[in-house]
Amino acid sequence: MNSFIYQININFKRIILRNKRFFLFDMMLPIIFYLLYSKVLVSGIPKTDLKSWQMNYLISMIIYSCLLGSVITVANTLLEDKTSHFDILSKLTPLPRWQYYLSRILIFLLLNLISSIGICLVGILVNNLSLSIATWSLIILITIIGTIPLIFIGILISLSGNPATVNMLNNLVVFPLAIISGLWWPISMMPSWLQSLGKLTPTFELSNIDQSILHGKIINNQYVFGIIIWIFVIGILTLIITKYQKSKELNLE
Repeated sequence: MNSFIYQININFKRIILRNKRFFLFDMMLPIIFYLLYSKVLVSGIPKTDLKSWQMNYLISMIIYSCLLGSVITVANTLLEDKTSHFDILSKLTPLPRWQYYLSRILIFLLLNLISSIGICLVGILVNNLSLSIATWSLIILITIIGTIPLIFIGILISLSGNPATVNMLNNLVVFPLAIISGLWWPISMMPSWLQSLGKLTPTFELSNIDQSILHGKIINNQYVFGIIIWIFVIGILTLIITKYQKSKELNLE
């Protein structure tokens, strides 16, 4: 247990405290989008609907920030571990391989927590959004849990082992996912066939759960089950591929 906690401590300093890209990209980009579309480019929104729009778009940017952190930051970090041979050091420790990934998943969840709180504070300070602490906390908690399948996707992308391939896959996953799931603009503006596809994405399901909490509505169980299915399917796929790669490396040795 002490070795595991030590590994978490090392990863906290390495991935969070010294990771300037996280603060500049995963946090600042969604914050800039939020300020633009909730404070500047709001001329066509009636004043009676402005506060609701600012709240709804805040949810979208929280999830978008977590999407960036869960896929791009995770994939790039794990790839850097491999190219810098930091993962070899982890392999030499007595800790099992699953703890290597678990320690990093906990850190990546903490990254998402930090970005979620940061964007919430922007909404509160800039647009005077007011919710109870319980509501804010529940939205953030559900969002963090809902990003688990996204972290698994980031892990899967990192397993390609090639920087060019990782960057390509990051772009092919993150930005189309943000678009078709309605994080950048309402999903109702898209063609019906694209809406049907977007409603199956974990980001859309997570957004609807958060929106229900935000407006005090009953959460649709369909979206809850959808997130759970994504976690299990992507999690099992990640486990299978990592075990396959490990056995392949052993055979090569």
